[in-house]
Amino acid sequence: MLLLILYVIITGLVAVGLVKLIDKFLPSGARIVVSILLWAATFFLGYLIYNSIMKPIEFDKAKNDRYKVAVQKMIDIKKAQLGYKTVYGEYADSFDKLVKFIETDKFAIVTRKDTAVIDVVKNKAFGIITDATGKGGFYKDIIIKDTLGYVTVKDSLFKDNDRYKHLGLVKFKEIEVPVEMKTSFVIRNETKLPVFQATIDKNALLEGLDEDLLAQENKVEDINEINGDKITLGSLVEITLTGNWPKRYGNND
Repeated sequence: MLLLILYVIITGLVAVGLVKLIDKFLPSGARIVVSILLWAATFFLGYLIYNSIMKPIEFDKAKNDRYKVAVQKMIDIKKAQLGYKTVYGEYADSFDKLVKFIETDKFAIVTRKDTAVIDVVKNKAFGIITDATGKGGFYKDIIIKDTLGYVTVKDSLFKDNDRYKHLGLVKFKEIEVPVEMKTSFVIRNETKLPVFQATIDKNALLEGLDEDLLAQENKVEDINEINGDKITLGSLVEITLTGNWPKRYGNND
């Protein structure tokens, strides 16, 4: 904004200077016409300067508004997928499965208590004979789990809202952009582990904005921006659930 004000002041001073020169050197009959043309040119130049400054500002505002909506969708997907994995041990391979899971499944409310008990096997292996209290023998740590009850997935994850019904679609005013989601497995230390990735096309999300600025946005490389031409959550080759957005757009833990 400060730069805009500076440009306007400079343009105004140049215009005033030209008008004074015209008033001093041109015949009186030509002064009015030339002055009008110069003022018109000055206002047009001012408009071009204003537009060149405001265009990227307006682009950033529109971009940020749309990114925040898209990132919130990714956060909802992550929340739903983590819940699904808690129950089924893998990620859902479709949004229909996630919606059904949220609407029909329940989470168990479980208490965990750490305690120690006599290690009968180890005592026997070492030939240790103990009484019922286990004095003089070995102990082992165990966890005792007790199910207290159940809570619906919807109440646990999406209480008082129905955003989960449209996990596969980003809506911003008249713009609708599908979310692409894939699942797979990776092997780590001979263990098969589930992974998933969700992506949103930035070009589709920023439809209608300045094409030159959009092309620059797709090439951006900055830790404070969303790099590349897609908003991405997770990975199909790494065990990660982070996204490629900075925290100013939403939680990325």
